[in-house]
Amino acid sequence: MNPTGRVELHTHLEGSVTPERLILLAEKYGQPGLPAACLTGDGSAYRFEGFLGFLDLFRDVTSVLRDPGDFHAVARDLGGQLAADNVAYAEISVSYAVLQWRDIDPVPVQRALAEASAEVAETEGVRMCWIPDAVRQWPVDKGWRAWEAAATAGRELGVVGFGLGGDEASGPAADFATLFAEVKAEGFGVSIHAGELPAMGDAAAASIRQAVEDCGADRIGHGLAGPADPLLMATLAVREVFVELCPGSNVATGGLSQWSEHPLRAFLEAGIPCCLNTDDRTLFGIDLDREYSRAAEVFELTPEEQDGMQKAALKAAFGDPDLG
Repeated sequence: MNPTGRVELHTHLEGSVTPERLILLAEKYGQPGLPAACLTGDGSAYRFEGFLGFLDLFRDVTSVLRDPGDFHAVARDLGGQLAADNVAYAEISVSYAVLQWRDIDPVPVQRALAEASAEVAETEGVRMCWIPDAVRQWPVDKGWRAWEAAATAGRELGVVGFGLGGDEASGPAADFATLFAEVKAEGFGVSIHAGELPAMGDAAAASIRQAVEDCGADRIGHGLAGPADPLLMATLAVREVFVELCPGSNVATGGLSQWSEHPLRAFLEAGIPCCLNTDDRTLFGIDLDREYSRAAEVFELTPEEQDGMQKAALKAAFGDPDLG
């Protein structure tokens, strides 16, 4: 592994599908109109409007990920992107619940991802581990099915944690408390998207609290609503709950109107461990190098602070980064 490379803890495999790969997969599955629906006129980037528009785009892109070979190809593509972005270790989310909804068995897919990970480690010097997840607005029993598949795949196939994503307004994290108690009992990490939409008001901060107090989350994805609740921020700091910050993503989805609104400084000043991440790098046209450069520009994030964030990310990793 590259000892000077960065760590990324919040990035989605499905959000890394390149426009070129989308075009190939659309041709493979006889959906010639899909690229035009998802991409800009020149085919170089994705387009959508707002958070719900992003969820629609995510659904459309995943519609052409159908067999293990497709996932293997996308994982190899992502490995190349990570290497170009000077990322040495990444924990990557993949939605098992969506796979099962589409009648795709996640275990053969995970086997393909493990094979791709081994190839990327050999050719690119990047270590990739995996965090399957459930969809919070769907019935809890579907979350259990996703977790059972993740447990079956296990660490042997690179699974290091289990997560929860989707529409916070429609699916309280607390509903999944018993499920995540089992995840933790089996020795896997827990990462939950929470507080991603400040427009939810008090409910957004409550979502973070549920993730931490009811589900025992080790890490929170986004967490934008945290700073509005000083007691919650104190809880995150005392419990050393790691927050996976994704400012570029939050601006892209309309969660924030501009970078300067992001509470990055509030988390650092509260002593809450955190780092920057891309979330859905190709869907948003984001890379990690530019995220840190923008943070340095907007928030005057110093090299020492960046180094501290990376050390915190190493400590918060569910797998073994092994960057020595």
